[in-house]
Amino acid sequence: MDPRNNGPDKLSVYDVLANVVKAVGNGRRLELIEVLAQGEHSVETLARMTGMELTTVSGSLQTLKKAGLVKARRERTMIFYRLSGPDVAELYLAAKRVGLLRSPELREALDAYMSQAEGQTAVPLIDPSAVTSGMTVLDVRPKVEFDAGHFPSAVSIPLDELPERHGELPGGAEIVVYCRGEFCRLAREAVAWLRERGVDAKAMDEGVVEWRATKEIRLDIA
Repeated sequence: MDPRNNGPDKLSVYDVLANVVKAVGNGRRLELIEVLAQGEHSVETLARMTGMELTTVSGSLQTLKKAGLVKARRERTMIFYRLSGPDVAELYLAAKRVGLLRSPELREALDAYMSQAEGQTAVPLIDPSAVTSGMTVLDVRPKVEFDAGHFPSAVSIPLDELPERHGELPGGAEIVVYCRGEFCRLAREAVAWLRERGVDAKAMDEGVVEWRATKEIRLDIA
């Protein structure tokens, strides 16, 4: 007896799953997921943060929303988006983890991208579990992302404000810098800049997107 004659067949289940996978099968949409893992943002803010056209952001968000991966709310004339849950960040991280493990092309692309932030000298890295209370933790993401959630006891100095505000960092302290995630190079740019000025600084090899998904680090919410 053919079970397909009794209703939808098994392939239809896989087809629906494929639609969810297709929703994240796009570089722009993956970047939006990483940014939304930092917290809720308006369409306009997302366009500004990613450098994408407003229409591109809006269309990408609609695709993610149709797949159930993001949620939207309206506040007067503005629409704000957020991830539907931490499991969406887990999906992103699973794709990243497999990609870095199995795809030499992805590893090469990431290394080339990160090396532009480090200059001639490789930036030293540190695992979040190795951070101690004697270190100063610096968050170089935009302030709106810091307010949405940050590493416990972190200090907020957005990267573009670092040249004017680096004097706020305690002298002689070991500085640990982080940003959005493993594909974000803001932290490495900050560390390279600080080390050129004699500051003992290291970059965390993870960021907020990893912490939100794994819950290994409880983020402070402003």
